[in-house]
Amino acid sequence: MPHGTEGISGVRVRPFVVDLAEGKPVGPAGALEVTWVSTHAGCWHQVYVSGCLAGVTAVPEDRRLVVSAPVGGAGAAGVVLVEVVAVDAADRWTDFADQLAGFAAEHGARVRLTWQAGLYLDANLEAFDVFGDGRTGSVDYGAPLNDGLIPARPGGQAPWGYGCGGYGAGGYGRSAARYEWVTDPMEPGVWRFAAAAVDAAGNCLASAVEIAVSVQPVPRPAEDFRVAEYEPGTARARLVWSASPDA
Repeated sequence: MPHGTEGISGVRVRPFVVDLAEGKPVGPAGALEVTWVSTHAGCWHQVYVSGCLAGVTAVPEDRRLVVSAPVGGAGAAGVVLVEVVAVDAADRWTDFADQLAGFAAEHGARVRLTWQAGLYLDANLEAFDVFGDGRTGSVDYGAPLNDGLIPARPGGQAPWGYGCGGYGAGGYGRSAARYEWVTDPMEPGVWRFAAAAVDAAGNCLASAVEIAVSVQPVPRPAEDFRVAEYEPGTARARLVWSASPDA
């Protein structure tokens, strides 16, 4: 068995905490603590973050690993997918990123849609529906992509208030309310999406706003990562690698 995910369950991901400051957890930006349950007693485990090999356990008994996740606009605030893979000893450092489901060249990424409520919305606003075109070029308004309505007042609370938009931020009060919805992984290509505001009866309150999104394949990770030099006296190492084929 070169690699596999069968027998691995209970994967949990949480921010890595190294200290407490004023009663609040403190940890390095983008550091994640990953734990899991595995039936593979004699195998090592690899952790992949958003399709990239992020770490390998030190011994077969390990069921915990601290790895780095992307930070910034497409990282901590975005969607991070973590996968744990069991590998044989000989393949401990083999990168299987391009073979895992969801990360091959024919697979794309998730799309995060965000929108503001807009001044046109009235007191009857109940929720939103998101529609797509299935890459046909024409949005199908008969079949929402979301499993359930996206509530305009999550938890019964209206997500707006006077002046919450800020100067130059595109609106005040109700018009400044922001919503978001994340798709399943999409195949590469151009997709069209639309968000529609609806009332309690499911009637559209205004014309839906459409947007076209170009989904690119998830890039493959860098290759041939290794230590080129090591200076014992200074404990300094020079690392080298080959760029991603998709760079």
